Amino acid sequence: MTENDILGFDPSQLSVFNQEQTQHSYGPSNIYRTKPAESKSEDGVYRSTIKIVYNPFDLKHSILEQQSYALHDQDGWFTVVSKLTNGDTNCPIFKAWKKCRYAEEGTALKAQLDKHIFDKRFARYCVVQIIEDNNQPDLVGKFMFWKLPKSIFDIINAKMNPSKESRKAPIPVMDFLFGRSIDLEVIPGPDDKNAPERKLRETSYMGEISEDIVSCTNPDGTPLLSAAEQAVLDKYVSAMQQVWKSRDPEARATMLAQINADPNTAQLQNIYRRVLDDIKKVCPNIEEELGYKDWTPEVQDRVNKWINIVLQGNDPAVADDVPDVLKGSSEPAPSTPTSTPASADPFAPENIDNDIPDDLPF
Repeated sequence: MTENDILGFDPSQLSVFNQEQTQHSYGPSNIYRTKPAESKSEDGVYRSTIKIVYNPFDLKHSILEQQSYALHDQDGWFTVVSKLTNGDTNCPIFKAWKKCRYAEEGTALKAQLDKHIFDKRFARYCVVQIIEDNNQPDLVGKFMFWKLPKSIFDIINAKMNPSKESRKAPIPVMDFLFGRSIDLEVIPGPDDKNAPERKLRETSYMGEISEDIVSCTNPDGTPLLSAAEQAVLDKYVSAMQQVWKSRDPEARATMLAQINADPNTAQLQNIYRRVLDDIKKVCPNIEEELGYKDWTPEVQDRVNKWINIVLQGNDPAVADDVPDVLKGSSEPAPSTPTSTPASADPFAPENIDNDIPDDLPF
C-alpha cells in the first residue's frame, strides 16, 4: 500500500498536521470567493455547502501553506510567493529582513523594521467542490481553490487529526467518496460609520461538518459511481462506521484488518483508481497554480531593486534607485508573482479582500 493509496490514507497524515505551525495573496480566477457583499440573504450572511477535498495529485500535500510578500515601490504594489512556502529560507527578501532584524540598534537598517516595509503574508489554501450555493449557482459542482480560514481549519483538524488523549478515530472529512460536507456561514463585520473597513476586516467564518458521508459528484451533478459501484461503497462505509465511532484503538485496528481483507474492499480500490483519474481531469492542481515557482527575470529585477533600496536604509515606495548592493549576487530566484495594478493601494477599502477574516494571521 503506497502513501497515496486513497483507501489506506490516514487523514491525520496530511503534511500540514505534521510540521511546525508558522504564525505568519494570490488570486487566480478559480479561487472560490465567499463574500458577504455577494450574499442574497436578507441578513447579509453568505451561506453555502462545500466539500473540502484532498489534492488528487498528492494526497499528503492537500493543504498548501503559502507565504508571500506584498512589496511597495515607486511603480506601485506587487506580490510575490516566497520560497518560504516550501520551507526554503533561501528567499532574498527573507534574507534582507534578517539583515535588518539583526542589525545594530539605532542603525538605518534596524529602523526598517519599524516602518513595516516587510509585509509578509500567510494563507492556507485547499481544494473544494461547491455542493450548494444560491449566491453563485453557476459554481455548483465545480472544483476550486479556497482560502481556508483558521476557524474552519480548526474544525477539520479536530476531526481528521484528533489528539491521542481523545481516543477518537480520524474522520476522513476530505475523502472524495466517503468524506463529509461543510455548511458554511460567512458573517460580515459590524456596520460602523466611523470605521467602515470593519465590515470587511471583521468577517467571521462558521462551519458545521455533516454527520453523514457526502460523495463528490461530476461537475455537472451526475454521480461518480454507477449503481453497482455505489453498492460496493455503501458496504465499505457501513463497515467503516463502526471504526469511526470506536474509542478503542485496538478494536479499531482489528476491525480495519477485517475490512481490508474483505474482497469488497479490493473491489472498491479498483473503483477508486478510476474515480481518482476522473477527478484529476476536472480538478485544478493546487501546488502548480498556487505554490512556489521561479520568478520571471523582470520580477526578480524588480525585487532586487526593492531590496537594494531597503538595505540602503530607504523606503522603496518613495526613494529613487540606489547603487546595486546585490550586484554579482547569486541569490536563487524565488516564486511566481501576482501583481496588483501599479496605481492600486491594496489597503484602500475598495481593494480589501473580504475573503480574509480577522482570524487569519498575516
